[in-house]
Amino acid sequence: MCYKIIQYAEYSCSHQTVTRQQVIDCRKRDCRFSPSHQTGIHSCGSTCAQTMFPDQGLIMEQFNTACPRCGGVTNGH
Repeated sequence: MCYKIIQYAEYSCSHQTVTRQQVIDCRKRDCRFSPSHQTGIHSCGSTCAQTMFPDQGLIMEQFNTACPRCGGVTNGH
């Protein structure tokens, strides 16, 4: 089954922000989320995977400062 890798930046206040998301293709013909999913007539609901594996999160950046919300920055001021 396909899944998503979600990359985060983490701040000293423990808040995280998503910086990037990417779908990882399982390349299986019986996964409805894969570009390799079979295109011919078939009973997709009963023969193909209908869910993705759980998202995988990665903290790619860590900042020694609070996030903009906690740091008192609102509306760019």
